[in-house]
Amino acid sequence: IKAIVHFDTKKDDQGDRDISIDSTKNSLASFKKLAANPIFNVKLG
Repeated sequence: IKAIVHFDTKKDDQGDRDISIDSTKNSLASFKKLAANPIFNVKLG
């Protein structure tokens, strides 16, 4: 994986969809699970 892009916004381009990471308990839990994946533990240098 080179990058993951997520647009965290209360309204999308249609103005009617909340796509923020904490819009629901399940979406926040899923984001936290993904972010905790060891694949993201990289050294920058």
